Amino acid sequence: MDLKWTPAMSTGIRQIDLQHQDLIEIINELEREHLAGEVARALDEVLPRLSAYVLFHFGTEETLLSGVPGAVQHLEKHAGEHREFAAEVAALVALRDAPGATVDLAPLVAYLKRWLVDHIMHTDRELGALLA
Repeated sequence: MDLKWTPAMSTGIRQIDLQHQDLIEIINELEREHLAGEVARALDEVLPRLSAYVLFHFGTEETLLSGVPGAVQHLEKHAGEHREFAAEVAALVALRDAPGATVDLAPLVAYLKRWLVDHIMHTDRELGALLA
Protein backbone atom coordinates (compact mmCIF):
# COMPACT_ATOMS: atom_id res chain seq x y z
CA MET A 1 0.00 0.00 0.00
CA ASP A 2 1.42 3.35 -1.03
CA LEU A 3 2.59 5.74 1.64
CA LYS A 4 0.62 8.98 1.39
CA TRP A 5 1.71 12.51 2.18
CA THR A 6 -0.71 14.26 4.53
CA PRO A 7 -0.84 17.86 5.75
CA ALA A 8 -0.05 16.52 9.25
CA MET A 9 3.44 15.71 7.91
CA SER A 10 4.15 19.33 7.07
CA THR A 11 7.19 20.87 8.70
CA GLY A 12 6.20 24.33 7.55
CA ILE A 13 9.39 24.48 5.47
CA ARG A 14 8.34 24.15 1.82
CA GLN A 15 11.73 22.95 0.57
CA ILE A 16 11.80 20.15 3.16
CA ASP A 17 8.15 19.21 2.64
CA LEU A 18 8.67 18.90 -1.13
CA GLN A 19 11.73 16.72 -0.58
CA HIS A 20 9.74 14.53 1.82
CA GLN A 21 7.11 14.10 -0.86
CA ASP A 22 9.83 13.05 -3.31
CA LEU A 23 11.18 10.52 -0.79
CA ILE A 24 7.70 9.10 -0.29
CA GLU A 25 7.31 8.70 -4.04
CA ILE A 26 10.66 6.92 -4.41
CA ILE A 27 9.82 4.53 -1.56
CA ASN A 28 6.42 3.88 -3.14
CA GLU A 29 8.12 3.19 -6.46
CA LEU A 30 10.47 0.73 -4.76
CA GLU A 31 7.50 -1.08 -3.27
CA ARG A 32 5.55 -1.09 -6.56
CA GLU A 33 8.51 -2.60 -8.42
CA HIS A 34 8.90 -5.23 -5.70
CA LEU A 35 5.20 -6.14 -5.78
CA ALA A 36 5.27 -6.33 -9.58
CA GLY A 37 8.13 -8.84 -9.38
CA GLU A 38 10.58 -6.33 -10.82
CA VAL A 39 13.16 -6.87 -8.08
CA ALA A 40 16.13 -6.31 -10.41
CA ARG A 41 14.77 -2.92 -11.48
CA ALA A 42 14.00 -2.04 -7.86
CA LEU A 43 17.53 -2.90 -6.79
CA ASP A 44 19.42 -1.61 -9.82
CA GLU A 45 17.52 1.60 -10.53
CA VAL A 46 15.22 2.68 -7.71
CA LEU A 47 17.37 1.79 -4.70
CA PRO A 48 20.45 3.74 -5.93
CA ARG A 49 18.20 6.72 -6.66
CA LEU A 50 16.78 6.49 -3.14
CA SER A 51 20.27 6.25 -1.69
CA ALA A 52 21.44 9.37 -3.54
CA TYR A 53 18.29 11.32 -2.74
CA VAL A 54 18.40 10.64 1.00
CA LEU A 55 21.96 11.97 1.14
CA PHE A 56 20.89 15.11 -0.73
CA HIS A 57 17.84 15.56 1.50
CA PHE A 58 19.71 14.94 4.74
CA GLY A 59 22.34 17.44 3.67
CA THR A 60 19.63 20.03 3.07
CA GLU A 61 18.15 19.54 6.53
CA GLU A 62 21.51 19.56 8.28
CA THR A 63 22.64 22.69 6.43
CA LEU A 64 19.46 24.50 7.44
CA LEU A 65 19.90 23.40 11.04
CA SER A 66 23.54 24.40 11.19
CA GLY A 67 22.48 28.02 10.80
CA VAL A 68 20.16 27.99 13.81
CA PRO A 69 21.72 29.38 16.98
CA GLY A 70 21.25 27.05 19.94
CA ALA A 71 20.25 24.05 17.81
CA VAL A 72 23.48 22.10 18.26
CA GLN A 73 21.90 19.37 20.39
CA HIS A 74 19.02 18.92 17.96
CA LEU A 75 21.43 18.90 15.01
CA GLU A 76 23.49 16.13 16.63
CA LYS A 77 20.39 14.01 17.30
CA HIS A 78 18.97 14.72 13.86
CA ALA A 79 22.22 13.94 12.04
CA GLY A 80 22.57 10.73 14.08
CA GLU A 81 19.16 9.56 12.89
CA HIS A 82 20.16 10.41 9.34
CA ARG A 83 23.37 8.38 9.64
CA GLU A 84 21.46 5.34 10.93
CA PHE A 85 19.00 5.49 8.05
CA ALA A 86 21.71 6.05 5.43
CA ALA A 87 23.65 3.09 6.88
CA GLU A 88 20.59 0.83 6.49
CA VAL A 89 20.18 1.83 2.85
CA ALA A 90 23.94 1.49 2.21
CA ALA A 91 23.93 -1.99 3.77
CA LEU A 92 21.20 -3.05 1.39
CA VAL A 93 23.09 -1.61 -1.58
CA ALA A 94 26.16 -3.58 -0.45
CA LEU A 95 24.10 -6.74 -0.03
CA ARG A 96 22.66 -6.26 -3.50
CA ASP A 97 26.19 -6.22 -4.87
CA ALA A 98 27.37 -9.31 -2.95
CA PRO A 99 27.82 -12.44 -5.11
CA GLY A 100 24.91 -14.85 -4.74
CA ALA A 101 22.98 -12.59 -2.37
CA THR A 102 19.22 -12.56 -2.33
CA VAL A 103 17.41 -9.49 -1.11
CA ASP A 104 13.92 -9.51 0.36
CA LEU A 105 12.54 -6.04 -0.26
CA ALA A 106 9.38 -6.42 1.84
CA PRO A 107 11.07 -5.84 5.22
CA LEU A 108 13.15 -3.01 3.76
CA VAL A 109 10.11 -1.21 2.36
CA ALA A 110 8.28 -1.62 5.68
CA TYR A 111 11.33 -0.22 7.51
CA LEU A 112 11.68 2.72 5.10
CA LYS A 113 8.03 3.68 5.46
CA ARG A 114 7.99 3.36 9.23
CA TRP A 115 11.26 5.24 9.68
CA LEU A 116 10.36 8.08 7.33
CA VAL A 117 6.94 8.72 8.85
CA ASP A 118 8.32 8.60 12.39
CA HIS A 119 11.25 10.85 11.48
CA ILE A 120 9.02 13.40 9.75
CA MET A 121 6.37 13.44 12.48
CA HIS A 122 8.84 13.90 15.30
CA THR A 123 12.36 15.00 14.43
CA ASP A 124 11.58 16.94 11.25
CA ARG A 125 8.61 18.72 12.76
CA GLU A 126 10.93 19.81 15.54
CA LEU A 127 13.26 21.08 12.83
CA GLY A 128 10.39 23.07 11.36
CA ALA A 129 9.68 24.64 14.74
CA LEU A 130 13.34 25.57 15.19
CA LEU A 131 13.46 27.19 11.75
CA ALA A 132 10.18 29.07 12.15
